[in-house]
Amino acid sequence: MRPPGLSAANLTAADRRRIGPLLWPVIFAGLLATITLPLTLAAAETVAEATPAAAESAELSADGGLDLPAVVDAALARDPAAAVVDARREEARLLEARAGSLLAGDVALALRWQDSGPLGRSGIRETEGGVELPIWRLGQRDAAARLAAGSKAQRDAEGQSRELRVAGEVREALWAVAIARVRVAVADAALDAARRLEAAVQRRIAVGDQAAADEIPARDWRLDREARRQEADIVRVHAELNYRLLTGLDRLPAAFTEAVGQPPADGENPLLAPLAAQLARTRAETEFARRSRGGNPRLTLGARNELGGPDNGNVASLGVGISFPLGITAASRAPEAAAAVAAAQAESELALAERRYQYLHHEAEHEFEAATEARDRLRQRAALAERELAHAAKAFAVGEIGLAERLLTETRARGVLGDAAAAELEHGRAIARLNQILGVMP
Repeated sequence: MRPPGLSAANLTAADRRRIGPLLWPVIFAGLLATITLPLTLAAAETVAEATPAAAESAELSADGGLDLPAVVDAALARDPAAAVVDARREEARLLEARAGSLLAGDVALALRWQDSGPLGRSGIRETEGGVELPIWRLGQRDAAARLAAGSKAQRDAEGQSRELRVAGEVREALWAVAIARVRVAVADAALDAARRLEAAVQRRIAVGDQAAADEIPARDWRLDREARRQEADIVRVHAELNYRLLTGLDRLPAAFTEAVGQPPADGENPLLAPLAAQLARTRAETEFARRSRGGNPRLTLGARNELGGPDNGNVASLGVGISFPLGITAASRAPEAAAAVAAAQAESELALAERRYQYLHHEAEHEFEAATEARDRLRQRAALAERELAHAAKAFAVGEIGLAERLLTETRARGVLGDAAAAELEHGRAIARLNQILGVMP
């Protein structure tokens, strides 16, 4: 026999009184969920709808009062490598102060106390104190001065190289945004043409002048243009985000084109200067280590007081002494060997960088020449593509060509127009890259 189910019909009055208080929290939770769930879903839909709009509204705006040097300054203010330059500055200051010091290191205080009481009955007590002064070895101070000068030169070279590096990053970011934006504009024009063509095909189908099957390729072409426009916009968003992260700005300079500049008058390229300065510094460190082999001599100046003895007298005296390390063991040559290794590595890095620079210089010049030729050629092709589009539109309107030929013409001609628009900007980017490799600041 089945037990009776739990229902209001088979519950006694006592059961209802016992279970009733337990059901109120469940009932309240259900009512609360019923009220808040629609509000939560509505809020989620609102956020989802607002996110694309917010992304569109965050598009960078052009500022006529903003120029390329100002953007570079903004990026320099955010560059993490500024801390390295500050550390180099402090290091150069301390090395220069050391080279200008009369002493080769820190002064040491020497104290000595001696008592014969625990071991004998002479009662002699000796107290001695003095200072130890490290003195320069022969030629060591001049080597320290050359090391300080090398550190200062390295600081200056790294500072200039940092400024040029940041300028190059800004150049690349700006031109990436500009090219991405023109790609979006070209995609917008192609999408607008695809929509107008699809509408024209639908009108012709409605009046019987076009086969109904032609609506499929027209719609497919429009969908393809929409996808290409979306892809171009994604590239634009990424390029603008990179610009924001680099500069901290939400504005673009209205114009940032450059003319081909001239390399620095002194002939020293900021791209190679840090490595050349590093080589000079490591050589100075090697010379300083050689001059410092074994450590510095130490001059000791002190006083001595002796109390007690057979006559229970008090004897005071002054003394001077010197210790001179010989520097003849292998341990004393280890710092010199380590500095020589660093110098060899710096020389190798500079040679490789010079070889790399020659390649990059040739590449930048060739890119500039190729970009100039491509721009001039695409200008001519763009004029022909405009005429071809106009002729194809007229021929399609009067029925001289079919939809397939019209779509083929649109695809080819729109591609040429997009390449021509991008070639104008790529030519400007090639100039910026050539200036970068020449060491020309904006």
